Amino acid sequence: MREKSSIQDLRGADLALWAARAQGIEERRQIKLYASGPCLYRDTGPGGEPFPFRPDSHLGEAGILIQEMAEAGILTLFAHGAQFEAKEFGHVGFSGSPSEALTRCYIAWKLGMDFTATPTN
Repeated sequence: MREKSSIQDLRGADLALWAARAQGIEERRQIKLYASGPCLYRDTGPGGEPFPFRPDSHLGEAGILIQEMAEAGILTLFAHGAQFEAKEFGHVGFSGSPSEALTRCYIAWKLGMDFTATPTN
């Protein structure tokens, strides 16, 4: 991954990877980045069991992020489908789909507004 200048620059697999890091998943599970996006590995035996983690493209996978932000009082969900307000962090989520916007807000909340994604390899 090449260096990104801001959270707004994160897209696709990069966005999902940094969401996993912001959630602290990297400390508990191995993350491997594929062209389709990051896969996390459960410790269920030799080599582990891979499963995709794409909160940026699937609201179902963003559920844990939504719950954590809502419980902290940072996220307000509206009855009109995928609309939400993220106090203090909403301006980082203006571009992309609702799930991309939510994922950006989560990263900003957890890692800070001055976050810069640096190369991982």
